Amino acid sequence: MTSVGVPHFVTGAFVPHRKFLADKEYGEALDSIVKGCTDLLVTSADGSRVLLGKRNVHPQPDWWFIGGRMMPGDTPATPSARILKRELGLEVGPERIRFVCATTLVWAMRVQDPATNGTCDVQLVLTTRLSADEAGRVKLDAQEYTTSEWLPVEAVANAAESKYHPALRNACRELLVCGAEERLRTAAQLSPSAEADATLAAIAREMVTLQQKSPAGRSAYVLKSGARI
Repeated sequence: MTSVGVPHFVTGAFVPHRKFLADKEYGEALDSIVKGCTDLLVTSADGSRVLLGKRNVHPQPDWWFIGGRMMPGDTPATPSARILKRELGLEVGPERIRFVCATTLVWAMRVQDPATNGTCDVQLVLTTRLSADEAGRVKLDAQEYTTSEWLPVEAVANAAESKYHPALRNACRELLVCGAEERLRTAAQLSPSAEADATLAAIAREMVTLQQKSPAGRSAYVLKSGARI
């Protein structure tokens, strides 16, 4: 099956056997596994602005997505809906969530002891749009976030390397690519004409330009310290 644009296959009669792990056991598990996360680009109704939270815990004590871990048996939509309810207090159905991009992340620090053992993630970036009413009711957990802001997607995507984590800037850039792809699909339905062809070409050039800006090499971003460990 496909969940929010990500293929999800279940082989056999899988039954999850999840159990709570204390910090010590969870830290030992993190030393041996790569965990799966779903992180959300929560946007305004028109898709032009994105909600970022400034976290105060490792592994990323700075501006970041709204997100969290996947659990055994989860489709990508399952943790996304869970996170939106837990972190924002909103009920958002899976039909409103769609895939943006995938990233792998390696962190030098983590919350669990020994903190300097770090942690590694496979990240699925998804997005959802909130109505004006929903956006007005957003309230992030003060234990995890010091503040939040609605920022223009383009401003984050094109910000200086030192301002935001490259994974965040890249995800916002990929979100712009998704928007251009939607416009390209719509334009492709137009009746053939010189004007329609010019529109298609312009959107295609925009997509290629955005994709050429994908991060490569070493980033100038430096993690801000002062996190609560």
